[in-house]
Amino acid sequence: MNSFFHYQENSLFCEEKSIEEIATKVGTPFYIYSYSYIIQNIQQLKKAFSRYNPLICYSLKANPNITLCRIIASYGLGADIVSGGELYQALKAGFPSEKIVYSGVGKTPDEIKYALEKNILFFNVESEQELQEIKKIAEKLNKRAKVSIRINPDIDANTHHYITTGKKENKFGIPFPQAEKIYKEASKIPGIDTVGIHMHIGSQIKNVEPYLEALQRLKIFIDKLTRKGINLSYLDIGGGFGINYREKEEKFPIEELSEKIAPLVPPGMRLIIEPGRYIVGNAGALITKLIYKKSGKRKEFLIVDAGMNDLIRPSLYGAYHRIIPVKKSLKKYGKKVDIVGPICESTDFFAQNRQFPAIESGELIAILDAGAYGVSMSSNYNGRPRVAEVLVKNDNWWLIKQKESYWNLTQGQIVPTDINLYHREIMLPASPSSIEFWKMEGAGNDFILLDNRDEIIKKRAELAQKLCQRKKGIGADGLILIERAKQADFFMRIFNPDGSEAEMCGNGARCAARFAYLKGVAGEECTFQTLAGPIKARIKENKVKIKMSDPFDFKKEVKLRIDTREYTGYFINTGVPHFILFYESVDKVKIKETGFKIRSHKYFHPDGTNVDFVEIKDDGILIRTYERGVEDETLACGTGAVASAIISHLIYNLSPPVKVKMKGGSVNVWFESNEGSRISNVFLEGEANITYKGYLNGGDYV
Repeated sequence: MNSFFHYQENSLFCEEKSIEEIATKVGTPFYIYSYSYIIQNIQQLKKAFSRYNPLICYSLKANPNITLCRIIASYGLGADIVSGGELYQALKAGFPSEKIVYSGVGKTPDEIKYALEKNILFFNVESEQELQEIKKIAEKLNKRAKVSIRINPDIDANTHHYITTGKKENKFGIPFPQAEKIYKEASKIPGIDTVGIHMHIGSQIKNVEPYLEALQRLKIFIDKLTRKGINLSYLDIGGGFGINYREKEEKFPIEELSEKIAPLVPPGMRLIIEPGRYIVGNAGALITKLIYKKSGKRKEFLIVDAGMNDLIRPSLYGAYHRIIPVKKSLKKYGKKVDIVGPICESTDFFAQNRQFPAIESGELIAILDAGAYGVSMSSNYNGRPRVAEVLVKNDNWWLIKQKESYWNLTQGQIVPTDINLYHREIMLPASPSSIEFWKMEGAGNDFILLDNRDEIIKKRAELAQKLCQRKKGIGADGLILIERAKQADFFMRIFNPDGSEAEMCGNGARCAARFAYLKGVAGEECTFQTLAGPIKARIKENKVKIKMSDPFDFKKEVKLRIDTREYTGYFINTGVPHFILFYESVDKVKIKETGFKIRSHKYFHPDGTNVDFVEIKDDGILIRTYERGVEDETLACGTGAVASAIISHLIYNLSPPVKVKMKGGSVNVWFESNEGSRISNVFLEGEANITYKGYLNGGDYV
């Protein structure tokens, strides 16, 4: 164990939070991560390699959870990616595109195009054909592509043969003689900038010698290229730094590596390292529950509710993980056991012939050192939903990924309507004949609300696109679905008219709270989940007051050049991103035209932003909002009202509560302003009214 996972009074804690307490609210199995341990690992890496001013690129394949990635990005790290999906995740998490390095042997044309459009730092090229493909796509886009060549140094990293990547028989990298030819050709290709050299010799490496041997070969090769007039800017030595999976093991000696590679890093070349496991591996654990004990002829089995679909490393690599009871046993060790899961495979085990304390069914077990290659390699095998993820910092904890539901298992699957199904009437259950909906509005922001706790609605995005149309549907600014939540009264999911799912909507949240109250789902005071986090609400007649998430990511005086004009505004995230501009008269602004240009500006890629146009009035502020997803001006926007009120306070010293007037009505915004620009305890209050009620016929979307 480590100081971040430890026993207090015989109960296992992550930092200062009881794992048993979290399990009662989240349910098992689930992954749990220590915030402080992740930061400690980042700081150790920065300190060890500080002499080189390195670019540290976190390897997303280790664990792509957006919250963890945002934390890592906030400490100035870049990202090492191996697919278009990881590029999307990296950008979503906030890694700057100019700090993203794209590795991987099988980059598709679409992925290359996507990366060039996002202006990543460079590609680590794995073959001559890949280089030609990058050249062709860069020419079509009229862009210059920066590349680095990945070398296969033919080094044995002395690790598991499944995760060694630097030997000549591996699929990765290019041998030195072929690489020299490619460097010469690349230097003559218009539109290609050859900026670096790359190696990656394996994962879970425990000593520095393989790196030194490989770097010595690279140094000789770099000197040879320099003599031929090919000068490189980046030396990317990859990652693969091992962690301790056993009690007496040591983590990889990064300080020793940093010291010994000094003569091998050519002057003028910036060092890049790509750690993944080293940052998150020891910081995570998989918490599971003992379901049954089963005695066989030769051994005893402890059957837990996690399986190889949740953590495949022991089955795939024969990997060892420390496993301990969450409630420390005072009994003597029992006989050796196999700790196994419920999957229908004999390889579904976490430990074999392991001596383990005697515990009873229903008790919790922690599989340690599971922060890397746990969630990222998990699957839905045997029809098992992927598990929840939790982050702990000191004595606080957050659910950072909900457990999947059975609905997720069939999401995206399509049964063709014209397929000839035998006994179709038996195989396909009929849709309900009608589904009640309510039309509600808050300050003119209107929504269609449905109770979807029984998951009647299957195709949420498609239904939103159909129903929200003003001419051919019911017409609304969004579709709100009330669904089940383990840690709250309900979960609010909100879909824009274009089918995209929004993280949060203040006016929508007020309507959702009153709808849930009138439907008997929640009381006058309730808590519900959103993609932006938990929300608390208080309902009194037709007025609803909700506690919003604390705003973050405030950026002062952001300057955007659009066409020939420069716009200066303020950025803040109040659950969704908002860009605020101040005008003497907002009535004179071309909201749709200006809002669309700003919403689509590359500064806000990949997700875009809402745009609020604000006018300071004697008794508050007047705002008009261009809303992404709606792609037009809306009569009101709750998160926009909050964002505009807070920015007006920070810039023009408006005191809370701030009265916010919108075309559709008015709301009041409360908050506390602390030192600097820190805002907390944010509340939004306004009316949530029922417009009418109706029924939907069942169909293709349910």
